[in-house]
Amino acid sequence: MNVAGLPDLGPVDGSPVSVEAWERAWEQYLHYRGDPVTVASEAGRNDESFVMGPVFAAVYRVLAGAPLSSPALAADAGRARAAGSPALAADAGRGRVACSGDRERVHVMALELLVAGEFTGAARRWDEISRSERDFAAARFAHDVYLHVGDDGGRLASSARAVEAWQDEPGWGFVAGQHAFALEEVGRYDEAEELGRAALGLDPEDLWSRHALAHVYESTNDTAAALGLLEGSVNVWNSQELLATHIWWHLALRLLADDDAGGALAIFDERQPHAATAFQLCDQTSLLWRLELAGCDAGDRWDTLADCWDSVAERHTCAFLDVHAVLAFSRRPDHPGARRWFEGLEEREAGASENDRTFIDVVAPLAHAFRAYAAGDTDRFVGVVDGLGRSARWIGGSIAQRDLITLTRRTAAAGANRSKPAPGTGASTAEAPRRPMPATAGSADDGALV
Repeated sequence: MNVAGLPDLGPVDGSPVSVEAWERAWEQYLHYRGDPVTVASEAGRNDESFVMGPVFAAVYRVLAGAPLSSPALAADAGRARAAGSPALAADAGRGRVACSGDRERVHVMALELLVAGEFTGAARRWDEISRSERDFAAARFAHDVYLHVGDDGGRLASSARAVEAWQDEPGWGFVAGQHAFALEEVGRYDEAEELGRAALGLDPEDLWSRHALAHVYESTNDTAAALGLLEGSVNVWNSQELLATHIWWHLALRLLADDDAGGALAIFDERQPHAATAFQLCDQTSLLWRLELAGCDAGDRWDTLADCWDSVAERHTCAFLDVHAVLAFSRRPDHPGARRWFEGLEEREAGASENDRTFIDVVAPLAHAFRAYAAGDTDRFVGVVDGLGRSARWIGGSIAQRDLITLTRRTAAAGANRSKPAPGTGASTAEAPRRPMPATAGSADDGALV
């Protein structure tokens, strides 16, 4: 059996044109090129029977941080809701799928949970679908939502089931790449590397598998392997524009760990004009913050980042985005956008959803802690981060991304001056705590909190 190529996406309701668009959206998404959300959304707009197009578009709009008031998100969610029909078959409601129509209605149920801010509930519902049959969309939606909320265990269990179900089937490589990333995030580095290499061997443009390997080498502090993985293939992944900025971020971290701060700063400067989305801004913001922790002079670069974040519509909807936006506004507290941003956080409507609780319990405390750190109150930062402990993981993202909290805490605990952090204070990525398994993560004493 040829396990290369795209996964079998299974039966999907819709016209032949819609089915072609469905396949094209996944081709673009898995290779990080083009505009898969628009492809799926437009197909749904032109075919009322095509449930999965607007489901796909709405899922990735939510995960990108689109506000619920966004006309595009409202339109896609509304079309999915209407096409899925209000009545759910009893078997579908229990996660036992009898036909594609029932399966698609469960997709809509999961989307409803996602839009309502019940992210983990949505991921579990997609898991129910993937337990019933090989449904790549369900498996991938679950994988991405678990990443969104920092649920390493849920993602691992989900991807383990998927990689077993796709054994010897077309598209196995993409499922294996997902599992490689899940394995890396729980410290099973050898297994992750083996699986990631196997997946990448099937498709050199499988960027999620390459990304999983980059995380392995970041977590194991293997700069030589990371540079070999990324520098030798830059002509391939640099054209995969939807994730390229993040891969450059990985390369910059390894240069910084190798005491090449100049090289890392050059990557920041080269990539800044390409940071067109909020998540790409996160990569840039995180990198500049780490460079400052390592003793680099950021110059006027924070001015540019604050300007960019001030123009971002995706605010106070996604924990991960807010925790990065606050870095820029903390460094430029007099920027007009800083007041607007902090006022928006304070005025965010209280609710009882999972996402609401994350904002109340984690995002708001972290935002004010970073603001205090930038103002010189390092003790407050340490106290807040220690109080949060491993709850900080619920901002989502990977361990490597959340290490910026750990690194900042360590610098704060060392009493580093905020404007000129002292070199050699343990602020480089190479000195971040490595985690064989989450259960053995370090204590608050060494900052291994997230």
